[in-house]
Amino acid sequence: MKKLFLFFFTLCIITSCVKYKEMTLLNGDIDNKGTNSHQSYDMTFEKNDILEILLISENTEATELFNSKFESRQSIVSYISGVAASGGFLINSEGTIELPYIGEIQAAGLKRHEFINQLTEKLSEYIIDPIIKVNLLNFKITILGEVSKPGAYNIPNEKIDIIQAIAVSGAFTNYSKKNEIHLIREINGERKEFIINLNDKSVFNSPSFFLKQNDIIYVPQLKSKTFSVNNQIILPFVSFASLILTAINLITK
Repeated sequence: MKKLFLFFFTLCIITSCVKYKEMTLLNGDIDNKGTNSHQSYDMTFEKNDILEILLISENTEATELFNSKFESRQSIVSYISGVAASGGFLINSEGTIELPYIGEIQAAGLKRHEFINQLTEKLSEYIIDPIIKVNLLNFKITILGEVSKPGAYNIPNEKIDIIQAIAVSGAFTNYSKKNEIHLIREINGERKEFIINLNDKSVFNSPSFFLKQNDIIYVPQLKSKTFSVNNQIILPFVSFASLILTAINLITK
């Protein structure tokens, strides 16, 4: 009887508990000798990106040609799901962008500073000492799975890491599998999948720590959630069985 009672008691514990290591974040030590992800972060423009290109120069006509697209543009609200970018210059499916004076030039595959240098060089043929600022208007990530507020989010400052993204989506649920977060990213036209472990501080040195535009993050659920859902059915029977076994044990003494 005692062994049977112990079995039911153990079953109850197993079906209602989650491993401690699966609940805690950022265990271990930070490796300061590893890759500095902050220094290595540099945005690369992609096809279908929408760019805000602002020109500062003594040439009023040229300045207005670039900047007039943004005079009536409303400010982008921070971290709002489903807000579309307005205005801007679109990088087309060929990876090029069409601009005043310059015409069509390559943009996809270039980092921000490379693109600005290219614009400055070409505009210098028509404008004296042009100053150019380029921002990405449609930086968007999608977060799915075991988070409080799954959805698509526009990122106004063009820079966000995986921890900030989880916070933006309302944080983890009680059943998020934090050591196996799936990141889906398109690289050179091919979708690649990366696994991120937020239980370990080594994530800070991961090349996937900083997110890129159009990244998809999926947070899977713990297997224990299945047990927890069934607890409403299992636990009453376990409790009833425990009471019966306890009563029998007392009577037979």
